Amino acid sequence: MNISEFTGYGDKMELLMRSVQAGRIVHALLFAGPRGSGKRTMAKLFARAMLCTGREPRPCGVCPACKRVLAGSHPDVRTLRPEKKTIGVDEIRDLIDYLALKPYEGGRHIAIIEQADKMTPPAQNALLKTLENPDGAAMFFLIAEDTGGLLPTIRSRCQTVRFRDLSVEDCAGVLVRRGIAPERAAALAGMAQGSVGRALELDADERFAALRGRVLQSLEALGDAASVSRAAALLEDDKGAEGDILDIMELWARDRMAVQAGAQPYQAGDRDRLGRGRIDGRALLKGVVEARKRLASNVAWPGVLENMYFDLINTENSGRTTLSWQR
Repeated sequence: MNISEFTGYGDKMELLMRSVQAGRIVHALLFAGPRGSGKRTMAKLFARAMLCTGREPRPCGVCPACKRVLAGSHPDVRTLRPEKKTIGVDEIRDLIDYLALKPYEGGRHIAIIEQADKMTPPAQNALLKTLENPDGAAMFFLIAEDTGGLLPTIRSRCQTVRFRDLSVEDCAGVLVRRGIAPERAAALAGMAQGSVGRALELDADERFAALRGRVLQSLEALGDAASVSRAAALLEDDKGAEGDILDIMELWARDRMAVQAGAQPYQAGDRDRLGRGRIDGRALLKGVVEARKRLASNVAWPGVLENMYFDLINTENSGRTTLSWQR
């Protein structure tokens, strides 16, 4: 892939790349947007394009420099990411010391800081000094989901590029070009809500399809109070998967709401199944929110799940339609 082929951003990024190469913009780019929206991929594309020694269009993908960037072994590219929860000041100082050295091959350094919003305030202040007095040989790429975690002074010295998730159709197209069968690509794109990164994670996760199947089976087994234990039992042994289970339920709830409103769901391949569903989407979404709160309060997962299911049943019994039975 080259920059012009990057779905949803090609023309814009191609112009930006030309400006970078011509020295017409600041030396730091902040790629901001949701997880899996292509920020890291684009930063690596820029790094390859800037260091590529092959023919146009760049990056060529076959020259030694491109191959080393792809392999993470190019001596002029340094990637920094949180080893634990934050990026500390010592890590930033090590990066600055590295940038003070003369580039080995490409004539410039590329510094990619992933989850830049996880830098501590001292780390950001240390980086700020370099951004205020940049070395002409260094180019920074800061990658962040939440720019609110960055100091205003850091943001002001970067050119911000906003990323977004693709449409489900465009996301599926990207997956197909990566070798995934069209039907599976469409399903993955829907479950990932247009996030290519998330879709690729789901494709690589062998357990996810089986887990999703159990979640939907559990929801469809819920009918009255007597069914709660039986429905919950299908998921009570999935230790460590609570977050994934609630994510699956949340997307199902949102798609159920879409179908109830006559709109197109993300999971278009399950439209008929969503239409036959018993549980009201809005009630299920509320249940997921409450379940996350209970988990955060250290309530055991079996109790969280059964409480959510009983809440759904009780809502229906109180006169508000939670279970809309389809004949």
